[in-house]
Amino acid sequence: MPRNTQAPADERLHQELQQLKEFMNHLPVVVYHYRLEEGQRPHLLYMSEGVERLIGVCAADAMADPMNLFSRIHPEDLPRFLEADRQASQARAAFSEEIRFILPDGEARWFHASSIPLTAADGITTYHGFIEDITQRKHDALRVQESESLLQQIFDTSNVAIFLVDRQGTITRANESMARMFQRPCAQIVGSPYVSLVHPDEHDVSHQKMLALLESDIDQVDLDRLYWRSDGSTFWGNLSGKRFHDSQGQDRGLLGVIMDITVRRQAQEEIRNLAFYDPLTGLPNRRLLLDRIEHASASCTRSSAHGAVVFIDLDNFKTLNDTLGHDTGDLLLVQVAQRLRECVRQVDTVARLGGDEFIVLLTDLHEQPTQAAAEAEGVGRKIVQALSAPYQLGPHAVRSTPSLGVALFHGGRTQIDELLKQADLAMYEAKAAGRNTLRFFDPRMQVAINARAAMEKALYRALENGEFCLHYQPQVNAQGRCMGVEALLRWESPELGSVSPAVFIPIAEETGQILAIGRWVLEQACRQQALWQRDGLTSGLEVAINVSARQFRAPDFVPVLAQTIAATGAHPAQLKLELTESLLLQDMDECIARMHSLRELGVRFALDDFGTGYSSLAYLKRLPLSQLKIDQSFVRDILNDANDRAICQAVIALAHSMGLRVIAEGVETTEHWQMLRQQGCAEGQGYLFARPMPAHGLQQWLGGKLSG
Repeated sequence: MPRNTQAPADERLHQELQQLKEFMNHLPVVVYHYRLEEGQRPHLLYMSEGVERLIGVCAADAMADPMNLFSRIHPEDLPRFLEADRQASQARAAFSEEIRFILPDGEARWFHASSIPLTAADGITTYHGFIEDITQRKHDALRVQESESLLQQIFDTSNVAIFLVDRQGTITRANESMARMFQRPCAQIVGSPYVSLVHPDEHDVSHQKMLALLESDIDQVDLDRLYWRSDGSTFWGNLSGKRFHDSQGQDRGLLGVIMDITVRRQAQEEIRNLAFYDPLTGLPNRRLLLDRIEHASASCTRSSAHGAVVFIDLDNFKTLNDTLGHDTGDLLLVQVAQRLRECVRQVDTVARLGGDEFIVLLTDLHEQPTQAAAEAEGVGRKIVQALSAPYQLGPHAVRSTPSLGVALFHGGRTQIDELLKQADLAMYEAKAAGRNTLRFFDPRMQVAINARAAMEKALYRALENGEFCLHYQPQVNAQGRCMGVEALLRWESPELGSVSPAVFIPIAEETGQILAIGRWVLEQACRQQALWQRDGLTSGLEVAINVSARQFRAPDFVPVLAQTIAATGAHPAQLKLELTESLLLQDMDECIARMHSLRELGVRFALDDFGTGYSSLAYLKRLPLSQLKIDQSFVRDILNDANDRAICQAVIALAHSMGLRVIAEGVETTEHWQMLRQQGCAEGQGYLFARPMPAHGLQQWLGGKLSG
């Protein structure tokens, strides 16, 4: 009975062992067992059939003689494997080693061999282990290692400062370029707060911004900051930062890159100084003055205070220049500038318009006009007295007197040009009164203003009566090829004759008529461009269209232009909108958004009259521009005025550094063009090439150039 019971149990055990072996034979690893007895060589008890599938050695052969398996181990790895096995066996310890096996086809693959010992009561130790193919894992690790090595090389060899900042604003890593940039060892930088690198004047702002950034969901940052080195010297740097996460996706702070932009900032400052300050006297020039008046007018609107423009002209200055020479005249202008500064408050502005004409802008005058006029008159009398005192100009002792014209303003819709004209008219009244005195603008001087009112009235009828037309002025490259044209609005009034755009455009802008006129210009220019596409002579021309500030800021400008392009069949990639700096500086984010919307349609942008505004790189690099246009006021005297020549050269260099095309307007002579080309300007526009002309005239002009 017991014997009969034992037989089925043995059979079941045998079946279970067979199933277990079958299971192990199909595992994606090699399973093995061997016995280790004291003083005996290891005896291989079992090896799964996976060894043949993975390594190419029959399990039976391996069990018969383990060297059949060991001989497949890569020669470079075998000594290490045998030594590790010896030490594990000697210590009855677990074994783990990564080795290469040479497969029958010659391929070397990586495997991980591991085993653990189990020692019975009789002292016999049995090792149970696995051999796993880890080739892919090793390759993956190698790729990761290579990537990390490459990143480390980039980190170490980059010529810009690269660093990591944790969520508390502490620098946790920095490269050698950062150490060189800040003249501090990396060990000193790492562990210090980021804000410690920023100039003390900006500590509070930078610290708050960095903490706000690290605590926010903002993914990227782009800031210009003034930094300081260990020796106390400073430099401007552009910080580009991006939030970084660890392998588990946890936010670990910011990866930052600092690029030294000191040279660029200096170039920017140089352009600003050249563009906004008179090089002789150091006073603000007309461009900066107009901006100051605009801000003063807005301030008066908010505060209800008055302001005043004092127009100053030196009496008989031409005679002094002709008799004593221009150098002496320049000495006088410098001393006049200094005396004017001493006559006004720090909040007021003294500017030089040009020649012997100066402007003093007075702000924060009394709310009552009579009291404001009395305050302005007091400053005016002080100026007359100061400028009438004798001058010592080198060896010459001379006397000079001024004539002053004063115009008050009270914010609201103050027109700057009108204000200057009023002060100018009042100044001529002072000259007519015997010079060396001042006069206020009198309402009886309204002749010019009445003429303007008549123009407003005529302007209302001009569009309806078809009095507008477009002329096109060619824009050529250095080889003389016409690359495009600028569409220029012309008004032929039956009553007023030919009216300059410089006169009627500001009026149209103020009255709101510019919206309808601008829409007409866009439609006509697009329609003409669509027609030109069908003609081989004109098919490649780019058409530049000036867009006014009020027109561009109209809520429907983008959809209106898109509809116009679709309706006329114009090619958007050959349309270029010319925008001014002053336009973009007002509500910049909204302007940039509109530009990007139009850029997606294919429309391009040029920054018109570049250099006459503030030319800030902080906004310039954000604009989707394709071209900078040098204002003709700089081109006109480029041959004789070193200041204008330097501005042109700086603008061209700046455009090239930003990958933008650059074009100069107002090119009138071969010498102008030659100078601009030497400076690197590749495109020009002006009377040297052609005057603005109707569309049919342009085709004749192009045909003449082709036949010529």
